[in-house]
Formats: sequence, structure tokens, C-alpha cells
Amino acid sequence: MAEFSGKRFHFALGARTYIMGILNVTPDSFSDGGAFFDPQTALAHALDMQAQGADLLDVGAESTAPGHRAVSSAEEIERLRGVLPQLCAQLEIPVSVDTRHAETAAWALTQGAAIINDVSGTLDPAMAQVVAQHGAGWIITHGADADLSGGGNPLPQVYAFFETMLRGIGAYAIAPQQICLDPGIGFGKSREGDLAVLRDLRMLHAGDHAMLVGASRKRVIGMLGGEPDSRKRLPGTIACHTAAIAGGADFLRVHDVAESVQAARVADALYRCKTARHPGKILLRDLEIFAYHGVNPPEKVYGQSFFADVELSTDFASAAGSDDIGATVSYAQAAKTLRRVLTGTRYDLIETAAEAAAAAILREYPAVQKIRLRLKKPDAPMKAKCAFAAVEIERERTN
Repeated sequence: MAEFSGKRFHFALGARTYIMGILNVTPDSFSDGGAFFDPQTALAHALDMQAQGADLLDVGAESTAPGHRAVSSAEEIERLRGVLPQLCAQLEIPVSVDTRHAETAAWALTQGAAIINDVSGTLDPAMAQVVAQHGAGWIITHGADADLSGGGNPLPQVYAFFETMLRGIGAYAIAPQQICLDPGIGFGKSREGDLAVLRDLRMLHAGDHAMLVGASRKRVIGMLGGEPDSRKRLPGTIACHTAAIAGGADFLRVHDVAESVQAARVADALYRCKTARHPGKILLRDLEIFAYHGVNPPEKVYGQSFFADVELSTDFASAAGSDDIGATVSYAQAAKTLRRVLTGTRYDLIETAAEAAAAAILREYPAVQKIRLRLKKPDAPMKAKCAFAAVEIERERTN
């Protein structure tokens, strides 16, 4: 479920849904607090989850349940000290540590952990440096400080959060494959908000980053299913996680591993072919735009026609499944963006004009992963016969 490129952990994508087993070494977690606080009991449970088919294990030493008591990094490390080194030594699957503390993350990675599951909801420079230094995987979760419990559609805020985090991470030596995004079911959202995330998960995918969903035994299931006992919410958990797979989730964080593995295999057979990525290109050829670019003064005074050839690389899976213009990139809107940028400023160089146009497309259309733009100038002032002078650039999304 993962690759190591050099010393970097990479999240796998596309083949199937991967199961992350939950191990809480806390006295106060909402579902199993205290059950695995003893190191030997925790180790035995971890080995059981591996045998049941878990692809990776997430160890938490601080509860994130509503009303939980905050734990310092020193106390967190003390709770982990008795179990984490043994887990990393005896398990054959990667180990993730659930923490918001950079100090804990640094210590855990030296003990053999491969992933940091960060629920802080902030871009801590110290945490980013730790992840970069160790080449670790990094799970970024929305909702720690969000207050969407009053209702409303949380999707725009969740997507904006992911974009902001990914832009910030771009300043560090962290590969996109090291990042996994978690929309935070149960974190700062209403029941309707949690359902909106699960229902429209595909809209939250950002680039080629992995997506993790963790709805296991959570409050939304108890509210909908009328089950106050979190340990009896397995059927509702499977329903939520099946919806997540249909929406393109790559990883599921679960308490009940054996049942979740079986359910994921069936859901993959039903939906994985539909949620697989379908790369394609939207093409515009010889898009004519009258503009005022050129080094020679007359070019800026009288203007001339430029012609643009554009290739927009995107994913057609959502559009193919929905037949909805909102699920793809409108070539008409893209043409308007190009025309606006290329007529809004008078550049000396068409190189500069092309860069500005490409940047605008990537900024305004999140579904576009790559743009190839050829900007042609048929009436280029030169003492030679030539069909046109042109520049061609290719730019990819970096977040």
C-alpha cells in the first residue's frame, strides 16, 4: 500500500481501498478508551489487526473526542514509549502516529513510524520540517478549529483549507505523494455537514493526493442509526465507508478491521472501476485573440491578432458519470479566461503573456492538472517569410 522512493514514504493510489486499523493507547478515547492502554494488550491487538488484513496501523496517544483533555507532547511520548518501538519492530505494515505535536512526531519517526496523522488543522512549520527531514507520510485533517456545527455546506471551506495547506507545504521538500488529505468526519461539522462530505467526496479531491476517510463508530452514525453505544455502530460505519469508496477514498481508518476489509473488497468491485481516474485533455485550436503585445511601439498602438493552441489535462471520471458541465472544465469559460488575461495587459514579450495566461488557468480551474499553451503571432515583424512566430510552454499544478 506504500512505496519508499529513496527515503520517502509514498501513499499508494488507485489499485484498491487500503484499511488503516486504529489503536488508541489512551484512557479516554470515545469508543475504546482504556481498552488497549496496557502495552502488551495494545501489541496483541495490533498483531490481530495485521492478521485480519490491515494495510497500516494508526496509533494515538491523545483522544480527539469532543471535550477531550489536551495532552502535552511529553505525556504523549510517555504513553507511546511502552508500545511504539515494539509495534514498529514486530509489525510488517507501516505504522502511523496520530499527533499534533512536532516533538512527538520527531520522536515517533526515530522509533520506526512512517506516517504522521496530524489532526491539528494548521500548518505548523516545525511539523513540516520534521516530515521533510524524515521523508514521512503526512495526513492532513480538516476541522480541528472549524465551527461548521451550525449547518451549511462545508465543502467549499474544506476544499479551501486543503488548497491553503498544500500551497504552504509547497515551501518544504515534501513530495505530493507523501501527502494524504482527510476531510475530517466528526470534526467541527454538523450531522448534515458530515453527510455532505461523504455524499460529495469526489469534489474534495485535490490533485493526485491520496484521500483518507475515517467515519468509524462516529457520532453521525449514532445520530442517524439511533445507536448510543459506539461499539454497536459497525453497520452504519460500513455504510459510510462504502459511500466514501464510491466517492474515491483511497484509505479508510477503522476500528473493526476484518469486517471493513471484507466490505471494502465488495465496494471496490462495485465502485473502483467507476472511481478510477480517467485522464483526458480539453483542446482549443487557433483561438483568435486581438491584443496589443510587442516590443515595437506600433504593435502596442494598432494591435494584431494572436492565435492560441491550448491543451488542458484533467480527469473525465466525474463528468462521464454525471454528464454535468459543473463536473468538468468548460472550454468556453477557459477561452474567456485566456481572452481576459491576454487583453488586460500589454506585454513586450509573448513569453510573458503566455506565462500569465497559463498561471490564470491553473489558478481559476482546480480540475486542470496541466496546461500546454502555444501562443502564435502571425504578423511578427521580421524581414523573413514565416507562417507565424510562437512560444510554447507547459506548466503543471504544483499543489
